[in-house]
Amino acid sequence: MDPTETVPDYERFEREQIAQDRDRQRPDTVEIDEPRGCEVVTSLLNEGVVEPIPEQNVFQHVPSGQCFDSDMALVYFHKGWEAATEE
Repeated sequence: MDPTETVPDYERFEREQIAQDRDRQRPDTVEIDEPRGCEVVTSLLNEGVVEPIPEQNVFQHVPSGQCFDSDMALVYFHKGWEAATEE
Protein backbone atom coordinates (compact mmCIF):
# COMPACT_ATOMS: atom_id res chain seq x y z
CA MET A 1 0.00 0.00 0.00
CA ASP A 2 1.26 3.49 -0.90
CA PRO A 3 1.82 5.55 2.31
CA THR A 4 0.33 8.66 0.65
CA GLU A 5 -2.97 6.80 0.31
CA THR A 6 -3.36 6.88 4.10
CA VAL A 7 -3.03 10.67 4.30
CA PRO A 8 -6.40 12.40 4.21
CA ASP A 9 -7.12 14.54 1.14
CA TYR A 10 -7.32 17.76 3.15
CA GLU A 11 -3.80 17.20 4.56
CA ARG A 12 -2.40 16.51 1.10
CA PHE A 13 -4.10 19.67 -0.19
CA GLU A 14 -2.70 21.76 2.69
CA ARG A 15 0.81 20.47 2.07
CA GLU A 16 0.57 21.36 -1.62
CA GLN A 17 -0.67 24.87 -0.76
CA ILE A 18 2.17 25.43 1.72
CA ALA A 19 4.72 24.30 -0.89
CA GLN A 20 3.23 26.64 -3.51
CA ASP A 21 3.26 29.56 -1.04
CA ARG A 22 6.92 28.89 -0.26
CA ASP A 23 7.76 28.82 -3.96
CA ARG A 24 6.02 32.16 -4.53
CA GLN A 25 7.86 33.80 -1.62
CA ARG A 26 11.34 32.79 -2.75
CA PRO A 27 13.25 35.54 -4.53
CA ASP A 28 13.69 35.10 -8.26
CA THR A 29 17.42 35.25 -8.92
CA VAL A 30 17.38 33.92 -12.46
CA GLU A 31 16.44 37.16 -14.20
CA ILE A 32 19.08 39.52 -12.81
CA ASP A 33 21.03 41.19 -15.59
CA GLU A 34 24.23 43.24 -15.21
CA PRO A 35 22.57 46.69 -14.84
CA ARG A 36 20.10 45.32 -12.27
CA GLY A 37 22.99 43.61 -10.45
CA CYS A 38 24.82 46.95 -10.17
CA GLU A 39 21.66 48.54 -8.73
CA VAL A 40 21.37 45.77 -6.15
CA VAL A 41 25.03 46.13 -5.13
CA THR A 42 24.62 49.91 -4.78
CA SER A 43 21.55 49.36 -2.63
CA LEU A 44 23.39 46.82 -0.46
CA LEU A 45 26.28 49.27 -0.06
CA ASN A 46 23.85 52.02 1.02
CA GLU A 47 22.20 49.67 3.52
CA GLY A 48 25.54 48.62 5.00
CA VAL A 49 25.04 44.98 4.04
CA VAL A 50 28.12 45.13 1.79
CA GLU A 51 31.41 46.94 2.39
CA PRO A 52 34.12 47.58 -0.17
CA ILE A 53 37.65 46.43 0.60
CA PRO A 54 39.65 48.59 -1.82
CA GLU A 55 43.04 47.04 -0.99
CA GLN A 56 41.82 43.68 -2.25
CA ASN A 57 39.43 45.05 -4.89
CA VAL A 58 36.49 43.08 -3.45
CA PHE A 59 33.16 43.59 -1.73
CA GLN A 60 32.54 41.91 1.61
CA HIS A 61 29.06 40.63 2.43
CA VAL A 62 29.00 41.81 6.05
CA PRO A 63 26.46 39.34 7.54
CA SER A 64 28.32 36.30 6.22
CA GLY A 65 31.89 37.62 5.96
CA GLN A 66 32.19 36.34 2.36
CA CYS A 67 34.17 38.40 -0.15
CA PHE A 68 33.39 38.79 -3.86
CA ASP A 69 35.24 40.31 -6.79
CA SER A 70 32.16 40.06 -9.02
CA ASP A 71 28.99 42.12 -8.60
CA MET A 72 26.85 39.34 -10.03
CA ALA A 73 28.35 36.67 -7.76
CA LEU A 74 27.65 38.91 -4.78
CA VAL A 75 24.05 39.53 -5.87
CA TYR A 76 23.31 35.85 -6.41
CA PHE A 77 24.96 34.95 -3.10
CA HIS A 78 22.99 37.61 -1.22
CA LYS A 79 19.67 36.53 -2.74
CA GLY A 80 20.38 32.92 -1.75
CA TRP A 81 21.51 34.01 1.70
CA GLU A 82 18.29 36.01 2.16
CA ALA A 83 16.17 33.06 1.09
CA ALA A 84 17.98 30.71 3.46
CA THR A 85 17.69 33.05 6.43
CA GLU A 86 13.97 33.67 5.86
CA GLU A 87 13.02 30.00 6.14
